[in-house]
Amino acid sequence: MRIIEHICATHAICFQCFKAGADRTRARREAWAQRSLPFEAVQPELTTREIAHREQMLAHLAQAARRA
Repeated sequence: MRIIEHICATHAICFQCFKAGADRTRARREAWAQRSLPFEAVQPELTTREIAHREQMLAHLAQAARRA
């Protein structure tokens, strides 16, 4: 579609253009809010208890999958 033929060239902004602008604004706002998040932070080591719990849950899920 050429710009001359687009409704926003002669009338008020159409919904598609409004939504595209709102999406860009939202993405910019979210990027700004996340600028100080610690993305490079090192994950803490799991304790023996946490590892045992995860292994128990995985065993439970594997058993449930075999039954299904």
